[in-house]
Amino acid sequence: MAEGDYDRAGLLDGLAGDERRTRVSVLESLAADGVDIDAMRDAIARDRLGLLLLERTLRPEDGHSLTDVCQLAEVDVEVARRWFQALGRPIAPDPEEPIYTDEDVEIAQRIHRYRSLGFSDEEMMPVVRAIGRGVLNIADALGGLLGEALLRPGEPEPEMALRYATEARRIVEEDSLHLVHLVAAGLADRIRSHALAVEESSAGRLQGAQDVTVCFADLVGFTDLGESVSAVELSEVAEMLSATATEVSSWPVRLAKTIGDAVMLVSPDPTALVRAAVALVEAWSGAEDGRPALRVGIAKGIGVPHAGDWFGPPVNLASRVTETARPGQVTVTAAVHDAVVAVAGDDAPLRFRTAAPRKFKGVRGAQRLYRVQRRPTVSRGNGTPLDRVDEAHEPIRD
Repeated sequence: MAEGDYDRAGLLDGLAGDERRTRVSVLESLAADGVDIDAMRDAIARDRLGLLLLERTLRPEDGHSLTDVCQLAEVDVEVARRWFQALGRPIAPDPEEPIYTDEDVEIAQRIHRYRSLGFSDEEMMPVVRAIGRGVLNIADALGGLLGEALLRPGEPEPEMALRYATEARRIVEEDSLHLVHLVAAGLADRIRSHALAVEESSAGRLQGAQDVTVCFADLVGFTDLGESVSAVELSEVAEMLSATATEVSSWPVRLAKTIGDAVMLVSPDPTALVRAAVALVEAWSGAEDGRPALRVGIAKGIGVPHAGDWFGPPVNLASRVTETARPGQVTVTAAVHDAVVAVAGDDAPLRFRTAAPRKFKGVRGAQRLYRVQRRPTVSRGNGTPLDRVDEAHEPIRD
């Protein structure tokens, strides 16, 4: 189409000079991508022509329908539909609508490859859903980053839309390479962490159940806080918690997930996890910016890793222990306390105080609990620190 065609269609009304030339450039890009005049006119009327260009740049279409994808990949339509839905790909109401790409065909083809490794659909789908959640979280984060710079109220400047469309596509292409590296590195770490749980069998499969220490940290009064601050401020507090938890988590401690106003950390090493939890509370409490207090609970036991999450008694118990923890404190079960003391002995850099035993729903018997903090240090008077004060094994009963 020529500039005159856009003019006669009313797509250049009121524009002259650079603004007109930029609008024509945007319209030409959209036309080359198969966008028709009516869609352009609708985007202009809704002040989102630049956003339409971004959408088309970030989500190109190769004209494959779901039926085409399944025929090319030789998979059943319902199987492909389940995979795409789990991965966050759109599901067209009409299976003949051509909204899919060559990459979607490759995704469908991978179903055969996973099956050839001996994985059943029931084993694969939790992993596929975990990947989908992770991808959508990454997309949300990158979208927010671009949105801060570009997506102000009203239509962005067309030339800005062109530049950001190009940059956004470059980010996608380059970051995908980084994601390959990060996933490979993370997978290697996970396999190493499971090494002790490998069954001595010819199959060499990893055992599901294994000993793990689980930590929950949540914000006190977060629900009530939502009644006095905006949703944006509330999300900022939750993001600060995630960021702080990430800062204190280093191998063998891992930030397993964030759950609104809470985070869950896991580790095969109880001492490392307790140290990280204490550091988390110290870093959070030291901010002195009015943020809500943090409380932490830690438990140890046999858990099962599944699709990026953890399940089992230590997860449930750690969550319940957290509910009993005091604001600004770390509370651990006796199993965690005993494991830390057994390894570190009198050199433990942590100080434990007994708390009142508690009964928890679904847990047999009363649980012995301990509150824990970093062992204080004192000075000799000349600036040289003495050894840590030996209070860890003289518990003070509340």
